[in-house]
Amino acid sequence: MAGNQRENERKTKKRNKQQKMQRIGWGIIILVAAVLIVMKVVEVDFNSIKDKYIDENGKINVTEDVEMTAFPYNLDSSAGVKLNYQGDMLNILTDSSCTVLDAKNAKEIYRFNHGYANPVICTAGNYFCIYDQGSTRIRLDNLKNKEFESTVDSPILTADVSGSGAVIYATASDESKSTVRVLNSTMKEIMRHEVNAGYVVDVAIDSTGKRCAYAAVNTKDAKLVTTVYTINVGDEGERASVEYPGTNALDLKYCGSDLYFVGDNCVYTVQNQKKQKEAFKQGSANTVCYGYTKDNELLYVYSEYSSANENHLVSVSTSGKARKSVELSKRPKSVTSVNNEICVLFGDCIKIYTLSGGDEKGTFKCDDGVTNAYKLSSRVFISRGQQIDVIEQ
Repeated sequence: MAGNQRENERKTKKRNKQQKMQRIGWGIIILVAAVLIVMKVVEVDFNSIKDKYIDENGKINVTEDVEMTAFPYNLDSSAGVKLNYQGDMLNILTDSSCTVLDAKNAKEIYRFNHGYANPVICTAGNYFCIYDQGSTRIRLDNLKNKEFESTVDSPILTADVSGSGAVIYATASDESKSTVRVLNSTMKEIMRHEVNAGYVVDVAIDSTGKRCAYAAVNTKDAKLVTTVYTINVGDEGERASVEYPGTNALDLKYCGSDLYFVGDNCVYTVQNQKKQKEAFKQGSANTVCYGYTKDNELLYVYSEYSSANENHLVSVSTSGKARKSVELSKRPKSVTSVNNEICVLFGDCIKIYTLSGGDEKGTFKCDDGVTNAYKLSSRVFISRGQQIDVIEQ
């Protein structure tokens, strides 16, 4: 009798289990059917979902899911606003503060008041350096914390930061015309170089914090001459120097081991700290604006003469070759690039071009109050007045 009872209990448990599995199975079938019906009604296209959230490189596109209600984001000032896209964050400098925002939801990741009279920011990797140009304060931060802040002994002329957190800066000097220093991310001085050949107007440091360059201005034969010098940390003297008479230095920027020099009327590159390459020789171009890709390749907009309406946008390789020319019918205010697109800001609109071929992809309407623009996925982040906002096509 006991054996029959146990057998009956076993059969009962098995039957109950089968009934439970059947109920679960029917529940799944009903749920799937409901989803299919809803998708049929709203005509959901799986390919459109894929295109929306997966970029052309197969990576998940997190910036697409922007919380539109989080923008516009109000700033503490409309003066001196500089917007940078850095490490999937928006880095915003004003004349009184610096704020790092999550680009998806405008959440403040990091914010501080700098108190600088003439703040200038430079960025690389997850680091950024802010210095008080013409005064004596300089600081290094990452996207979440302060690394250091220092008060130096002479007015700061210019500075730059590397992806490793090394900071190069130039000051006026009593011993010479200028002094160039390099600090590592812990504020230890790893290079000091006195410059007697002129007053330093720009500096650059590569991603490793080892290769450096500076542009100095002096007079020669009653004319101003800009000279670009390259030097490595640990060297006693410069590796090379190139003179550019009649040219004003606009920017120095490393791309790997190679250096871009952008002047007001030319573009040159210096390979491996020594070998100069000509992209646009002196006097052949009038620089309108410039920017860099995420790989630090130069995007250069120029006209043939200062009052020309026709402008040309090109990508310049470190070998000095200009390619992918795009003809622009009006003068742009800025050019930026985050992924595989080029974002060109005009007074009345923002145009998007492919980085690979220069093909026009779309236009976003705006007004002349927009001062900075970055294209992230299908939206453009802009600074206008005292706000950071998002506009759609």
